[in-house]
Amino acid sequence: MRVLHRDRPAVTHTTATMTEPPWGPWVWLAAGAGLFFAVPFVGTDLFALPRDLYYLVYVATVGAFFAAFLIRYRHRLAGLWQQHWQRSLLVGALAGAAVAGIVLSTAGTDHPDGLRWWFDIAWRGVVYGSADTVLLFVFPAAVAYLVMRGDRTGTRRKLGYAGLTLALSLLVSTSYHLGYSEYRDADLRSPVIGTALGNSAAVFTGNPVGAFVTHTAAHVTAVVHQYEGGPTHMLPPTEDD
Repeated sequence: MRVLHRDRPAVTHTTATMTEPPWGPWVWLAAGAGLFFAVPFVGTDLFALPRDLYYLVYVATVGAFFAAFLIRYRHRLAGLWQQHWQRSLLVGALAGAAVAGIVLSTAGTDHPDGLRWWFDIAWRGVVYGSADTVLLFVFPAAVAYLVMRGDRTGTRRKLGYAGLTLALSLLVSTSYHLGYSEYRDADLRSPVIGTALGNSAAVFTGNPVGAFVTHTAAHVTAVVHQYEGGPTHMLPPTEDD
């Protein structure tokens, strides 16, 4: 006798989603925006930490915060990292080339020689740039994905996700940059433009991983061409001579 088996639905985490308060991702967003205003404000204004020590504190805090966020929402965010990741990296590379071109179009500055310069390219360019990417681009995109319950079906929801991601990223970016004294007394147009370009991958593909290419390219180019970050303070905090 032939036995027919009905297809079973895939195991999902619907129960957890249904019982979780809808404001949960918003709480994480508010906590992130507040925390990462406080980190530069306390680290650079109140304690005036040496720059490399401050970067260590900042990178560690971003890593711990985002790890806790991922542990909380890892199952619901699985689809975000898997979709269109190749396209995201491509868009991120194109945006990174545009950002690098903008940096290279400005006047260059001197930089140290030897191992110190290579250390700064790796530390201030790649590591610091990657931590910035997690905070300013990946985290807001993940919050937007959770708010929309992972549904980007159709043109309207794709546009909604893109707009929400950009808005949340601008919120976190503005709060973070205002933690540095050099931005509280200056025009924020440069960080806003950088934030918009850094979100290109998420906006056009729905996946934010390409932002690692974009923003790391911006940091590395700044270290190479404008060692102190130039007039737009691309590599805060600025150390006094």
